[in-house]
Amino acid sequence: MRSILLAMLLTLTSISLGAENSLTGDLAKLQGRWEAKAGLKRNLAVTLEVEGCRANVKITMPKGKTINVRGEIKIDDKVQPRSLDWVKFNGYDDQEFPEIPAIYELNGDIFKVCNGGPNNSRPTEFKPGDGVLADLLEFKRVK
Repeated sequence: MRSILLAMLLTLTSISLGAENSLTGDLAKLQGRWEAKAGLKRNLAVTLEVEGCRANVKITMPKGKTINVRGEIKIDDKVQPRSLDWVKFNGYDDQEFPEIPAIYELNGDIFKVCNGGPNNSRPTEFKPGDGVLADLLEFKRVK
C-alpha cells in the first residue's frame, strides 16, 4: 500500500513539475515580477507577479493602503494584437471579479497591457478606454 501511495505521489509531483517547466512562448517570458504606475494621475503603484499562469497583483494607493488580488492569466501570442484575459480573480473576502479582456505587447523587460475593463470588449488598439480598469499600463520587469 505504501509503495502505491509513494508511486502516486512521485507521479503527481513529476506531472506538476513538468507543467511548470513546459511554459513556452510569451507566458514563459512573463514569469517573475513586474511594476507599473496606474490611474489618471499615475499615482497607483501596481506590482504583478506571474508564476505559471497564476498572477498576484498588489495595488498601492497614494496614502499607502494596499489591495491584493489573485487569479490567472490566459494569453494568446499567436494573434495580432496579442490577447490576454485576466480570469478567476479574487480579492478581499474572496470576492470574485469579472473577467477582463486585454491586449498586450512584450518587448524584453517592457510588458505593455491595454485592459478593456470588466464586462467590456477586448481593446483593438493601445489607448486607455472608458470605465473602471480600462487602462493602458506599461510594466517594467523587476530584476
